[in-house]
Amino acid sequence: MIETFDILFLIVSVLGVSQAIFLIVLLMDEGKRSFRANRWLMVFGFSVGMSFIDDTFDPFISPIVNLYLVPVFAPFFFAFIPSIYLYFREVSGSPVSRPYRHFLVLIPVTAAIGLMVYLKSTRMVANQDHVRDVGLQIAFSSQGLANLVLLAIVILFCASFVGYMTGIWRLARRYLRQANWQLQADSERMRRWIIELLVGMTVLFTVFTLTNLLDLFVFHAEWLSLGVKVGFVLVFFRMCQVIAQNPAIFVQAETEDGFPDELTKYQETSQEAGAQQASIPRAIIDDPGIARIHTRLTRIVSDRDVILDPLLTMPKLAAAVGATPNQLSFFLNQHLGKSFFDFVNEVRIDAASRLLIEEPDRTILDIATEVGFNSKSTFNQAFKKITGQTPSVYRNNN
Repeated sequence: MIETFDILFLIVSVLGVSQAIFLIVLLMDEGKRSFRANRWLMVFGFSVGMSFIDDTFDPFISPIVNLYLVPVFAPFFFAFIPSIYLYFREVSGSPVSRPYRHFLVLIPVTAAIGLMVYLKSTRMVANQDHVRDVGLQIAFSSQGLANLVLLAIVILFCASFVGYMTGIWRLARRYLRQANWQLQADSERMRRWIIELLVGMTVLFTVFTLTNLLDLFVFHAEWLSLGVKVGFVLVFFRMCQVIAQNPAIFVQAETEDGFPDELTKYQETSQEAGAQQASIPRAIIDDPGIARIHTRLTRIVSDRDVILDPLLTMPKLAAAVGATPNQLSFFLNQHLGKSFFDFVNEVRIDAASRLLIEEPDRTILDIATEVGFNSKSTFNQAFKKITGQTPSVYRNNN
Protein backbone atom coordinates (compact mmCIF):
# COMPACT_ATOMS: atom_id res chain seq x y z
CA MET A 1 0.00 0.00 0.00
CA ILE A 2 1.35 3.42 -0.99
CA GLU A 3 1.48 5.88 1.91
CA THR A 4 0.76 9.61 1.79
CA PHE A 5 4.47 10.42 1.93
CA ASP A 6 5.12 8.12 -1.01
CA ILE A 7 2.44 9.93 -3.02
CA LEU A 8 3.98 13.32 -2.23
CA PHE A 9 7.42 12.02 -3.12
CA LEU A 10 6.09 10.63 -6.39
CA ILE A 11 4.38 13.91 -7.32
CA VAL A 12 7.54 15.92 -6.63
CA SER A 13 9.64 13.42 -8.59
CA VAL A 14 7.36 13.60 -11.63
CA LEU A 15 7.43 17.40 -11.46
CA GLY A 16 11.20 17.28 -11.22
CA VAL A 17 11.53 15.08 -14.31
CA SER A 18 9.17 17.36 -16.22
CA GLN A 19 11.06 20.51 -15.21
CA ALA A 20 14.41 18.92 -16.11
CA ILE A 21 13.15 18.00 -19.58
CA PHE A 22 11.67 21.46 -20.09
CA LEU A 23 14.92 23.11 -19.01
CA ILE A 24 16.97 21.02 -21.45
CA VAL A 25 14.54 21.81 -24.29
CA LEU A 26 14.77 25.56 -23.55
CA LEU A 27 18.55 25.42 -23.52
CA MET A 28 18.66 23.51 -26.80
CA ASP A 29 16.37 26.07 -28.42
CA GLU A 30 18.88 28.84 -27.72
CA GLY A 31 21.00 27.55 -30.59
CA LYS A 32 24.64 26.80 -31.23
CA ARG A 33 25.89 30.24 -30.14
CA SER A 34 24.78 29.43 -26.60
CA PHE A 35 25.74 25.77 -26.63
CA ARG A 36 29.27 26.11 -25.23
CA ALA A 37 27.93 27.35 -21.89
CA ASN A 38 24.46 25.85 -21.93
CA ARG A 39 25.69 22.30 -22.48
CA TRP A 40 26.79 22.21 -18.85
CA LEU A 41 23.38 23.34 -17.62
CA MET A 42 21.99 20.54 -19.80
CA VAL A 43 24.29 18.06 -18.07
CA PHE A 44 23.14 19.41 -14.72
CA GLY A 45 19.47 19.12 -15.73
CA PHE A 46 19.99 15.59 -17.06
CA SER A 47 21.84 14.46 -13.92
CA VAL A 48 19.23 15.82 -11.53
CA GLY A 49 16.50 14.49 -13.81
CA MET A 50 17.99 11.00 -13.52
CA SER A 51 17.78 11.20 -9.74
CA PHE A 52 14.13 12.21 -10.04
CA ILE A 53 13.46 9.28 -12.38
CA ASP A 54 15.01 7.03 -9.77
CA ASP A 55 12.67 8.46 -7.12
CA THR A 56 9.60 7.66 -9.20
CA PHE A 57 10.44 3.94 -8.92
CA ASP A 58 10.72 3.85 -5.14
CA PRO A 59 7.04 3.38 -4.17
CA PHE A 60 6.54 0.58 -6.70
CA ILE A 61 9.59 -1.66 -6.35
CA SER A 62 10.96 -3.86 -3.62
CA PRO A 63 13.87 -2.74 -1.43
CA ILE A 64 16.24 -5.28 -2.99
CA VAL A 65 15.47 -4.05 -6.52
CA ASN A 66 15.88 -0.52 -5.19
CA LEU A 67 19.33 -1.46 -3.97
CA TYR A 68 20.31 -2.96 -7.32
CA LEU A 69 19.38 0.34 -9.03
CA VAL A 70 21.82 2.29 -6.87
CA PRO A 71 24.82 1.88 -9.25
CA VAL A 72 22.63 3.07 -12.14
CA PHE A 73 21.45 6.35 -10.64
CA ALA A 74 23.66 7.27 -7.65
CA PRO A 75 26.81 8.19 -9.66
CA PHE A 76 24.89 11.07 -11.25
CA PHE A 77 25.10 12.85 -7.88
CA PHE A 78 28.78 13.39 -8.64
CA ALA A 79 27.89 15.24 -11.86
CA PHE A 80 25.74 17.90 -10.18
CA ILE A 81 28.42 20.27 -8.96
CA PRO A 82 31.06 19.77 -11.72
CA SER A 83 28.50 20.69 -14.37
CA ILE A 84 27.69 23.97 -12.60
CA TYR A 85 31.42 24.63 -12.15
CA LEU A 86 32.04 24.13 -15.87
CA TYR A 87 29.16 26.48 -16.66
CA PHE A 88 30.74 29.19 -14.52
CA ARG A 89 34.07 28.56 -16.25
CA GLU A 90 32.44 29.25 -19.62
CA VAL A 91 30.61 32.35 -18.41
CA SER A 92 33.73 33.78 -16.78
CA GLY A 93 35.65 33.41 -20.03
CA SER A 94 38.02 30.62 -18.91
CA PRO A 95 36.59 27.36 -20.29
CA VAL A 96 38.23 24.08 -19.37
CA SER A 97 40.30 22.54 -22.15
CA ARG A 98 39.41 18.92 -21.29
CA PRO A 99 36.09 19.10 -19.45
CA TYR A 100 35.48 15.36 -19.62
CA ARG A 101 38.14 14.89 -16.93
CA HIS A 102 35.76 16.39 -14.38
CA PHE A 103 33.39 13.47 -14.94
CA LEU A 104 35.95 10.67 -14.88
CA VAL A 105 35.25 10.31 -11.17
CA LEU A 106 31.96 8.69 -12.12
CA ILE A 107 33.85 5.56 -13.24
CA PRO A 108 35.47 4.66 -9.89
CA VAL A 109 32.38 5.86 -8.03
CA THR A 110 30.17 3.53 -10.07
CA ALA A 111 32.57 0.66 -9.44
CA ALA A 112 32.68 1.39 -5.71
CA ILE A 113 28.91 1.64 -5.46
CA GLY A 114 28.58 -1.62 -7.39
CA LEU A 115 30.92 -3.30 -4.89
CA MET A 116 28.97 -1.86 -1.98
CA VAL A 117 25.68 -3.10 -3.43
CA TYR A 118 27.13 -6.56 -3.97
CA LEU A 119 28.37 -6.71 -0.37
CA LYS A 120 25.09 -5.41 1.05
CA SER A 121 22.74 -7.48 -1.10
CA THR A 122 22.92 -10.55 1.12
CA ARG A 123 22.02 -8.56 4.23
CA MET A 124 19.30 -6.73 2.30
CA VAL A 125 17.70 -10.01 1.27
CA ALA A 126 17.85 -11.24 4.84
CA ASN A 127 16.63 -8.11 6.60
CA GLN A 128 14.54 -6.43 3.86
CA ASP A 129 15.73 -3.00 4.98
CA HIS A 130 13.81 -0.26 3.19
CA VAL A 131 15.75 2.24 1.14
CA ARG A 132 13.55 5.11 0.13
CA ASP A 133 15.99 7.30 -1.77
CA VAL A 134 18.80 5.41 -3.39
CA GLY A 135 22.32 6.65 -3.86
CA LEU A 136 24.01 7.92 -0.74
CA GLN A 137 20.93 7.45 1.44
CA ILE A 138 21.56 3.97 2.79
CA ALA A 139 21.63 3.30 6.51
CA PHE A 140 25.23 3.37 7.71
CA SER A 141 26.71 1.19 10.41
CA SER A 142 30.27 0.88 11.60
CA GLN A 143 30.67 -2.76 10.61
CA GLY A 144 31.56 -4.43 7.34
CA LEU A 145 33.53 -3.67 4.21
CA ALA A 146 30.41 -2.38 2.47
CA ASN A 147 30.09 0.42 5.00
CA LEU A 148 33.77 1.32 4.62
CA VAL A 149 33.23 1.64 0.88
CA LEU A 150 30.16 3.79 1.52
CA LEU A 151 32.15 5.96 3.92
CA ALA A 152 34.85 6.45 1.27
CA ILE A 153 32.19 7.49 -1.27
CA VAL A 154 30.73 9.99 1.21
CA ILE A 155 34.15 11.49 1.95
CA LEU A 156 34.84 11.80 -1.79
CA PHE A 157 31.47 13.50 -2.33
CA CYS A 158 32.07 15.98 0.50
CA ALA A 159 35.58 16.76 -0.76
CA SER A 160 34.17 17.28 -4.25
CA PHE A 161 31.47 19.56 -2.85
CA VAL A 162 33.95 21.76 -0.97
CA GLY A 163 36.44 21.93 -3.84
CA TYR A 164 33.97 22.73 -6.57
CA MET A 165 31.92 25.21 -4.55
CA THR A 166 35.13 27.08 -3.68
CA GLY A 167 36.00 27.19 -7.38
CA ILE A 168 32.50 28.33 -8.32
CA TRP A 169 32.60 31.23 -5.87
CA ARG A 170 36.02 32.32 -7.14
CA LEU A 171 34.81 32.23 -10.74
CA ALA A 172 31.67 34.17 -9.85
CA ARG A 173 33.69 36.84 -8.04
CA ARG A 174 36.03 37.11 -11.03
CA TYR A 175 33.11 37.53 -13.41
CA LEU A 176 31.46 40.17 -11.24
CA ARG A 177 34.74 42.11 -11.02
CA GLN A 178 35.13 42.04 -14.78
CA ALA A 179 31.50 42.93 -15.47
CA ASN A 180 32.49 46.52 -16.24
CA TRP A 181 33.88 45.20 -19.52
CA GLN A 182 30.34 44.62 -20.64
CA LEU A 183 27.61 46.97 -21.74
CA GLN A 184 25.48 48.14 -18.86
CA ALA A 185 22.22 46.36 -19.73
CA ASP A 186 23.91 43.04 -20.42
CA SER A 187 26.07 43.41 -17.35
CA GLU A 188 23.09 43.91 -15.05
CA ARG A 189 21.19 41.00 -16.59
CA MET A 190 24.14 38.68 -16.27
CA ARG A 191 24.93 39.91 -12.75
CA ARG A 192 21.42 39.03 -11.59
CA TRP A 193 21.56 35.63 -13.27
CA ILE A 194 25.01 34.77 -11.88
CA ILE A 195 24.19 35.91 -8.35
CA GLU A 196 20.84 34.14 -8.34
CA LEU A 197 22.32 30.94 -9.71
CA LEU A 198 25.30 31.12 -7.35
CA VAL A 199 23.27 31.66 -4.19
CA GLY A 200 20.57 29.17 -5.18
CA MET A 201 23.03 26.42 -6.02
CA THR A 202 25.12 27.06 -2.91
CA VAL A 203 22.12 26.78 -0.61
CA LEU A 204 20.70 23.80 -2.47
CA PHE A 205 23.94 21.82 -2.63
CA THR A 206 24.71 22.58 1.01
CA VAL A 207 21.30 21.39 2.19
CA PHE A 208 21.54 18.38 -0.13
CA THR A 209 24.92 17.38 1.32
CA LEU A 210 23.87 17.92 4.95
CA THR A 211 20.65 15.98 4.41
CA ASN A 212 22.55 13.00 3.03
CA LEU A 213 25.00 13.12 5.93
CA LEU A 214 22.10 13.15 8.39
CA ASP A 215 20.59 10.23 6.54
CA LEU A 216 23.78 8.26 6.89
CA PHE A 217 24.96 9.00 10.38
CA VAL A 218 22.04 10.31 12.45
CA PHE A 219 18.55 9.40 11.25
CA HIS A 220 16.68 8.78 8.03
CA ALA A 221 15.58 12.31 7.08
CA GLU A 222 12.62 11.55 4.82
CA TRP A 223 10.98 14.96 5.05
CA LEU A 224 14.28 16.73 4.63
CA SER A 225 14.91 14.64 1.52
CA LEU A 226 11.50 15.64 0.20
CA GLY A 227 12.33 19.27 0.94
CA VAL A 228 15.56 19.00 -1.06
CA LYS A 229 13.65 17.51 -4.00
CA VAL A 230 11.17 20.38 -3.83
CA GLY A 231 14.13 22.78 -3.80
CA PHE A 232 15.51 21.26 -7.02
CA VAL A 233 12.07 21.56 -8.64
CA LEU A 234 11.87 25.24 -7.67
CA VAL A 235 15.40 25.88 -8.97
CA PHE A 236 14.50 24.23 -12.27
CA PHE A 237 11.33 26.29 -12.47
CA ARG A 238 13.22 29.53 -11.84
CA MET A 239 15.93 28.66 -14.36
CA CYS A 240 13.28 27.93 -16.98
CA GLN A 241 11.52 31.19 -16.19
CA VAL A 242 14.67 33.31 -16.49
CA ILE A 243 15.81 31.62 -19.69
CA ALA A 244 12.35 31.96 -21.25
CA GLN A 245 12.26 35.67 -20.42
CA ASN A 246 15.85 36.35 -21.47
CA PRO A 247 16.71 34.18 -24.47
CA ALA A 248 20.40 33.43 -24.99
CA ILE A 249 21.60 34.71 -21.62
CA PHE A 250 25.15 33.78 -22.47
CA VAL A 251 26.14 33.53 -26.13
CA GLN A 252 29.40 33.27 -28.02
CA ALA A 253 29.61 35.31 -31.18
CA GLU A 254 29.72 33.44 -34.46
CA THR A 255 33.17 33.53 -35.99
CA GLU A 256 35.00 32.54 -39.09
CA ASP A 257 38.14 30.49 -39.69
CA GLY A 258 37.29 28.29 -36.73
CA PHE A 259 38.33 30.88 -34.15
CA PRO A 260 36.65 29.24 -31.13
CA ASP A 261 39.29 26.52 -31.34
CA GLU A 262 41.98 29.19 -31.54
CA LEU A 263 40.55 30.89 -28.47
CA THR A 264 40.50 27.61 -26.58
CA LYS A 265 44.15 27.02 -27.44
CA TYR A 266 45.02 30.52 -26.27
CA GLN A 267 43.20 29.99 -22.99
CA GLU A 268 44.93 26.66 -22.46
CA THR A 269 48.28 28.35 -23.02
CA SER A 270 47.33 31.14 -20.64
CA GLN A 271 46.31 28.69 -17.94
CA GLU A 272 49.54 26.74 -18.33
CA ALA A 273 51.54 29.93 -18.15
CA GLY A 274 49.86 30.72 -14.83
CA ALA A 275 51.38 33.65 -13.02
CA GLN A 276 53.82 34.28 -15.85
CA GLN A 277 50.95 35.67 -17.95
CA ALA A 278 50.55 38.60 -15.58
CA SER A 279 54.23 39.49 -15.90
CA ILE A 280 54.09 40.16 -19.67
CA PRO A 281 52.73 43.70 -20.08
CA ARG A 282 54.12 44.21 -23.60
CA ALA A 283 53.82 42.44 -26.93
CA ILE A 284 50.14 41.68 -26.40
CA ILE A 285 49.78 41.43 -30.17
CA ASP A 286 52.11 41.84 -33.13
CA ASP A 287 51.62 44.03 -36.22
CA PRO A 288 50.03 41.29 -38.39
CA GLY A 289 47.62 40.60 -35.55
CA ILE A 290 46.70 44.28 -35.37
CA ALA A 291 46.06 44.34 -39.10
CA ARG A 292 43.90 41.23 -38.81
CA ILE A 293 41.85 42.73 -35.98
CA HIS A 294 41.39 45.96 -37.93
CA THR A 295 40.18 44.12 -41.03
CA ARG A 296 37.74 41.88 -39.18
CA LEU A 297 36.48 44.70 -36.97
CA THR A 298 35.78 46.82 -40.06
CA ARG A 299 33.86 43.94 -41.59
CA ILE A 300 31.87 43.39 -38.40
CA VAL A 301 30.96 47.08 -38.22
CA SER A 302 29.77 46.92 -41.84
CA ASP A 303 27.67 43.82 -41.27
CA ARG A 304 26.20 45.29 -38.05
CA ASP A 305 24.70 41.99 -36.80
CA VAL A 306 27.30 41.48 -34.05
CA ILE A 307 27.68 45.15 -33.07
CA LEU A 308 23.92 45.65 -32.76
CA ASP A 309 23.46 42.53 -30.65
CA PRO A 310 22.00 43.76 -27.33
CA LEU A 311 23.92 40.99 -25.53
CA LEU A 312 27.29 42.01 -26.95
CA THR A 313 30.21 41.93 -24.53
CA MET A 314 33.94 42.46 -24.82
CA PRO A 315 34.68 38.69 -24.88
CA LYS A 316 32.04 38.11 -27.58
CA LEU A 317 33.37 40.91 -29.79
CA ALA A 318 36.92 39.66 -29.24
CA ALA A 319 35.86 36.17 -30.32
CA ALA A 320 34.22 37.59 -33.43
CA VAL A 321 37.38 39.40 -34.54
CA GLY A 322 39.69 36.50 -33.70
CA ALA A 323 41.48 37.96 -30.70
CA THR A 324 41.56 37.74 -26.94
CA PRO A 325 39.76 40.41 -24.88
CA ASN A 326 43.13 41.86 -23.86
CA GLN A 327 44.25 42.11 -27.49
CA LEU A 328 41.02 43.78 -28.59
CA SER A 329 41.16 46.20 -25.67
CA PHE A 330 44.77 47.04 -26.57
CA PHE A 331 43.80 47.68 -30.19
CA LEU A 332 40.82 49.88 -29.32
CA ASN A 333 42.77 51.96 -26.82
CA GLN A 334 46.11 52.28 -28.60
CA HIS A 335 45.04 52.40 -32.25
CA LEU A 336 41.54 53.91 -32.13
CA GLY A 337 41.82 55.84 -28.89
CA LYS A 338 38.48 54.49 -27.68
CA SER A 339 37.20 52.27 -24.93
CA PHE A 340 35.02 49.28 -25.68
CA PHE A 341 31.94 51.22 -24.50
CA ASP A 342 32.70 54.25 -26.68
CA PHE A 343 33.48 52.19 -29.76
CA VAL A 344 30.30 50.12 -29.62
CA ASN A 345 28.09 53.05 -28.70
CA GLU A 346 29.46 55.20 -31.54
CA VAL A 347 28.65 52.50 -34.08
CA ARG A 348 25.18 52.07 -32.63
CA ILE A 349 24.45 55.78 -32.45
CA ASP A 350 25.61 56.16 -36.06
CA ALA A 351 23.09 53.53 -37.11
CA ALA A 352 20.38 55.08 -34.94
CA SER A 353 20.95 58.59 -36.30
CA ARG A 354 20.30 57.36 -39.85
CA LEU A 355 17.16 55.49 -38.79
CA LEU A 356 15.82 58.57 -37.02
CA ILE A 357 15.91 60.50 -40.30
CA GLU A 358 15.04 57.72 -42.75
CA GLU A 359 12.12 56.38 -40.72
CA PRO A 360 10.47 59.37 -39.02
CA ASP A 361 7.35 57.42 -38.06
CA ARG A 362 9.19 54.92 -35.90
CA THR A 363 9.36 55.56 -32.18
CA ILE A 364 12.67 56.37 -30.55
CA LEU A 365 12.36 53.35 -28.27
CA ASP A 366 11.87 51.07 -31.27
CA ILE A 367 14.99 52.43 -32.94
CA ALA A 368 16.96 52.22 -29.70
CA THR A 369 16.04 48.56 -29.35
CA GLU A 370 16.97 47.78 -32.95
CA VAL A 371 20.47 49.19 -32.61
CA GLY A 372 21.19 47.25 -29.43
CA PHE A 373 20.11 49.42 -26.48
CA ASN A 374 17.88 47.87 -23.85
CA SER A 375 16.27 51.03 -22.51
CA LYS A 376 15.34 54.46 -23.82
CA SER A 377 17.17 56.26 -21.01
CA THR A 378 20.47 54.50 -21.78
CA PHE A 379 20.02 55.27 -25.47
CA ASN A 380 19.25 58.94 -24.83
CA GLN A 381 22.29 59.30 -22.58
CA ALA A 382 24.65 57.71 -25.11
CA PHE A 383 23.12 59.62 -28.03
CA LYS A 384 23.51 62.98 -26.33
CA LYS A 385 27.07 62.20 -25.25
CA ILE A 386 28.12 61.46 -28.84
CA THR A 387 26.02 63.94 -30.85
CA GLY A 388 25.43 66.66 -28.27
CA GLN A 389 21.66 66.39 -28.83
CA THR A 390 18.86 64.18 -27.68
CA PRO A 391 17.37 61.83 -30.29
CA SER A 392 14.16 63.83 -30.56
CA VAL A 393 16.02 67.13 -31.04
CA TYR A 394 18.33 65.50 -33.61
CA ARG A 395 15.34 64.20 -35.55
CA ASN A 396 13.60 67.58 -35.52
CA ASN A 397 16.72 69.45 -36.62
CA ASN A 398 17.34 67.10 -39.51
